[in-house]
This record gives sequence, C-alpha cells and structure tokens, in this order.
Amino acid sequence: MTTLRQRQENRNQTVSYQRPLSISPWANKAGVRDSGSVWISMKPTKIVDQFSKGAGTYSTKDLKTEFLFLAPLSLNENIVHNWEAYESVASRLAQKVRSAVKLGSEGTALLGVGKNANPSDFFKGVFSKTGAGEGQVIEKYASKAYNSVPGSKIPKIKVDTPLYYTNSERRQIVLEFQLFYENIPGKSAEDVLIKPIKELMRYSSPDLKGELNIEFPYMWEIKTLPNEFIKYTTTALTGVQPTWNAPYINGVPASCNLQLTFQDLSPLYAATIEKGSIINVITPSQASQVQSSNQEARKKYTATNATNRSQDVIKGGVGT
Repeated sequence: MTTLRQRQENRNQTVSYQRPLSISPWANKAGVRDSGSVWISMKPTKIVDQFSKGAGTYSTKDLKTEFLFLAPLSLNENIVHNWEAYESVASRLAQKVRSAVKLGSEGTALLGVGKNANPSDFFKGVFSKTGAGEGQVIEKYASKAYNSVPGSKIPKIKVDTPLYYTNSERRQIVLEFQLFYENIPGKSAEDVLIKPIKELMRYSSPDLKGELNIEFPYMWEIKTLPNEFIKYTTTALTGVQPTWNAPYINGVPASCNLQLTFQDLSPLYAATIEKGSIINVITPSQASQVQSSNQEARKKYTATNATNRSQDVIKGGVGT
C-alpha cells in the first residue's frame, strides 16, 4: 500500500495516460475529413487550500499529469437557468380570494358535519363497552361526515405574472469512453487498461492525512483538442463509473465502458463559458501573501479599536 508521501511524489512526475496508445493524437483518420481526431484532455491540479469568500478562491499546484482519451462519438453539454413566476400584488390578491372562498366552503362543510354527524355520537360509540365495534363506529361516522360535506365552487381566477431570473446551475459534463486492451510491447495489460482508471479514482478521492485531516480531491481542467470547443478549467470529478467487459484475457478485462462525471466549481456566467471559469485560482505563494495581508489588516483593526476604546474611557473620565 502506497503512503501519502509516495503518492504525492509519484504525482509530481510527468505522466501521460493516452488511450488508445496505438493512435497518434494528431493523426488524420479516415472518416473525420482532414481535421484529424478529437481528443479529450483531462488534467488534475492539486488543491492546496480553499477560501470561502464569494464564489471561492483556490490555492493550487500544477501537476505534470494528463489523461488524453480519444473523444466519444457524441459529446453533450447542458446549461440550466432557473426562472420563476414573480409574486405581484395582483397574484397575491388572487390567492387570498381563493383562500377566502375555500375557507368559507370549509366552514359551511364543518357546520354540516357537526349537525348531521355529531362528534359526541362518535366518542360515545368508540368508548361504549357494548354495541358496534370501534372500527364500525369510525366507518359509520366517516361516511356521515363525508356525505354531509357540500361541494364548493372553485373561483375562475387567473392572474398572469412575469417570469424573473433567479439562478443558474453550475455546469456538469458527463464523458463516456470505450477503452480497449491493447497489446503494446513493454506494457502490461494492467498498465494499459486498469491503471489509468484506478488513477482517475484516486485523483477524485480525498487523501487521509493523519486521523482527522485530509488532502482535498484534485481540481480538473477539461478541454477538447486540437480545438477547444469544450473547455472547463475548474471542475471536480464527482463520479467514476467503469464497467468491465468480458472476455477476460489472463485475468484482465478486454474492454471497459468508462463514465466520468465532472461538476464545474465556477458559478455560471457568460464569462464562464468564454474563459472556462470565473473563480479565483492562485498559487500557494500568492495564498501566503493574501493570508499575511489579512493578518496585518486584522492587527491594524484590533489596534485601532483598542485606541478608540481607550479614548472613549478617557473622555468618559473627563466628563464625570
């Protein structure tokens, strides 16, 4: 079992998981005109620290690791915006009218129930030691009560209200790859098919650091190559779902259907689509500078408040 330090050392090395290995990333292939194949580049980045102000600030450290998979035949993106009906004065008034009509009908109904299905008869029948059983009493009373309820007329009221924008959901992209075992000289079956998927699982999971502390899961940059018509620069890998397929060759599956789910960490704005993200990503050294500035600001704020309180005490003493 590898330790946290060993995993961190391994991840500092330059590693490229290209699949399939037998196809050059930029080779022109038959059936895709002259533009060449489309590949999906997935690069993990280590999250050193995370700060909660605004949409969030992430202190990150770049790695030399890249997963480069041949793009599936279909790539789907989904943008979701939320619009809700505006509660105008007219719409609230219409709702109150409906409630008033409903309340009046229910009041009339309750009076009818009390007159034709007296509750005292119900309790006498339930607690009586003789006569019909409890179930029969309840059924008889419920039938009387139901028959005593008159039908009420539903008011024909409808007030149109405008829709107003409330929120945009963070983007999510699901990528589905079909990976095959390839007989590559110098590469074992585990290295070709299993290792890249296990690495994706490990990068998506937190690392335990001591008994309570953890290292965050990695942030991911997702983009298509050679043209970046899909680009997400700050995502979390929230789902890794491999389906291993037979036949099994020397104890190793011959292929795998791999589904990866990425959740954008950036709020959705027009600039998010243009740039890939709008959240603030800084280096650990920049994070240290920010923390130092915050500490200095807190010290100045504390010193200023202490001075003001001292002056207030002196003024209070003079005035007494």
